[in-house]
Amino acid sequence: KQKTYTNGSGLTAKTEQLSGPDGIISTRYAYDAINQLLEVTDTEGQKTRSAYDLAGRRTQLEHPSAGLTQLEYDPAGNVLSRQTSNLASQHTRINYEYDYTHLQKILYPQYPQNNVTYYYGNKNSHYNRVGRVMLVEDASGAQEYKYGSLGEITEVRRTVIIPNQAIATYVTQTKYDSWNRLEQIIYPDQEKVDYHYNAAGLLTQVKGSKAYSYNYVNKIGYDKFEQRTYQSYCNGTETNYTYDMDRRRLSGMVVVTHPGKKNSRTIMQNYYGYDPVGNLGGIVSQPILPPEGTDFKGGHLRYDYMYDGLYRLTHAEALYIADSYVKNATYTLDMTYDNLHNIVTKKQDLEQIGIVFEGSLKAGYDLQYSYDPIKKNQITSIQDDNYRYEADQPQEKRKEKKNYQYDTNGNLIYVSTDLEKKDQSMTPKTHERKLLWDEENRLLAIHDNGYVSNYVYDATGERVIKTSGASEHVYINSQYSGGRTDTGDFTAYINPYFVVSPNGKYTKHYYIGTQRIVSKLGDIESFGADPRRIEYAGAGMPRVTINWKDKYQSSLKTLKDSYQSLEIPYHGKDNDDYVNGEGFCCSPTVAARAGIGTGNVNYEKMQFYYHSDHLGSSNYITNLDGEIVQHVEYLPFGEVFIEERNNSWN
Repeated sequence: KQKTYTNGSGLTAKTEQLSGPDGIISTRYAYDAINQLLEVTDTEGQKTRSAYDLAGRRTQLEHPSAGLTQLEYDPAGNVLSRQTSNLASQHTRINYEYDYTHLQKILYPQYPQNNVTYYYGNKNSHYNRVGRVMLVEDASGAQEYKYGSLGEITEVRRTVIIPNQAIATYVTQTKYDSWNRLEQIIYPDQEKVDYHYNAAGLLTQVKGSKAYSYNYVNKIGYDKFEQRTYQSYCNGTETNYTYDMDRRRLSGMVVVTHPGKKNSRTIMQNYYGYDPVGNLGGIVSQPILPPEGTDFKGGHLRYDYMYDGLYRLTHAEALYIADSYVKNATYTLDMTYDNLHNIVTKKQDLEQIGIVFEGSLKAGYDLQYSYDPIKKNQITSIQDDNYRYEADQPQEKRKEKKNYQYDTNGNLIYVSTDLEKKDQSMTPKTHERKLLWDEENRLLAIHDNGYVSNYVYDATGERVIKTSGASEHVYINSQYSGGRTDTGDFTAYINPYFVVSPNGKYTKHYYIGTQRIVSKLGDIESFGADPRRIEYAGAGMPRVTINWKDKYQSSLKTLKDSYQSLEIPYHGKDNDDYVNGEGFCCSPTVAARAGIGTGNVNYEKMQFYYHSDHLGSSNYITNLDGEIVQHVEYLPFGEVFIEERNNSWN
């Protein structure tokens, strides 16, 4: 139950939530004479303040955890600079440059490799680029755009810099109809994927072609409310959806493989229950199980959820049974919160039989959260009492304390774990994690007890590159003697449809709207070209000059600098050849064969189809034959409850 109070202008002045664990939770709002929001005060007295200039533009925002952010504008209303708490301590700021209202550059003081430059088409530009962004240069490389007559993007040529590996280019083309619906995507490996719609404009089929035809989605059906009722994949799996008649919430979902055939099997048969305000109260899954003793993935499930008066999850439990109780699992979860909606305690217990291995497993933890007395939303420590017991093995009990530190922007920068010994004394820092952030509060690097991951972002803030690897160092009598740094493991996220990994491997993703439905694996030969030798973004463009060699060397320097910032010795092997280096791609023979267009045109059978739950999380993954290759069930906060794999299709 909540009460809301308004002022004479009809603006919210105060809210009261009457079901708090420690009395009424109140939030107060203060305005100036022209109804600009000046201050928000939470129930613990923490204030979030704003200030404005005479044009009504916010110039300051002060947050209890994130500190003070200040903005400056030009007379046209463009943001000229932004200063966060971290930057204020160094007397620097992020600067923006414009040509009239066109943003030209974003300049970062601490990490200039992240600087962004925008190039716009002029009156002589082709591909409908006049007045539009035709190239963006950033830390990840560059993207070149072409447009259709309605301003839709028809081609993106993306050149990415993978630190210490390569510079590679990928071209993705798109086609839209006059209603701005996606009609076709041409993937970087030249596969064409077509989208078909019904008379109401709803998607009904997804088909691909690349030497062979691929009917990823054979049919999608809808009801009169335009909610999906039926979906058929080309691997023989069909999904039927039913909805609550009154509120149109999902009430049932059934997934069947090869319906009407001898090998048909129901792998999901979920039914959903809700409370009067729409919170999920429970899930029951009762698929038809194969005969006893059959090796299969999946089983019967029941989830139950309970909430407090503020609709926060307080209790959850589940029961999983498969193969006549030979495989089963349970979990219970209990949560408590404070008046700021911070988690105070979290207790979880899990039991499994025959899931991870033959025999039983019991594991769990009891967490107690402590918060900063001033910045009351920042966790300072978590007391973790955990246990693990495997059949025929002694029970493992551990008492740990995790300690957290933050920068002035509120970013988590350090986590250390103290372990309690048998005499109840603490061994400090048995595990350490350090985190490095840039001016935009984007995570740049993590050091997790010797394993280091580095991240690169594009101009929109999307992560494009992830590199990672272990570091090994030898010390003799506390003196450094030698070591090795591995940076060869990388992932390049070209776009949501195409992801690249080492040795010329890549994964293609296919979607219905925002829902991923299929992933397909490929290699450099099926790609049909060497991405390192495809023309770079911006090549031949007037007024555009990109020094790719300098950018590549800068990316390598940034990689090394992150190790220095994290206080880790760097002893990696530098790859200065970003065209012929083998770590990115393949052997010279294979690269040459792919580069001259003689890559294979074999049928791409490594296809994996996603069968998602009500949240979009993948419960089951099936292969091209409709066989289950992975089954995953989840705990309420995303942890894995059950995971079963078919290793022959892993």
